Amino acid sequence: MFNRLSILFSLIAMIVILAMINLTTPTGVGPLGVLVFFVMVYVVVFGVVNLIVSAFMKAAEKKQGVSKGHYYAATIAFGPIMLLLVQSFGSLSIVTVAMVIAFVFLGCFIIGKRF
Repeated sequence: MFNRLSILFSLIAMIVILAMINLTTPTGVGPLGVLVFFVMVYVVVFGVVNLIVSAFMKAAEKKQGVSKGHYYAATIAFGPIMLLLVQSFGSLSIVTVAMVIAFVFLGCFIIGKRF
């Protein structure tokens, strides 16, 4: 049920992103619009990653509960958002990408040990 809802919300968020890209500019939409854009990108990436994680859990036949997969998906989906934010500041480098990857791996490690 949650996977279907995440797919539905991802499609709605993709439509909102496409409308924002085609109808507005970053300066015209303001700070709240930029925040909405980043939230919608996170929702889309979360939906895609959630599908991938659930497929891997079904392939591995792990019965660890649904919420652990959602925790993994939320952590992994935040990586591209961090990269997008760093790119918007203009300071994207190899070191920054490595730090984001390390953050995502650390988050997944904590989820694996905690839950």
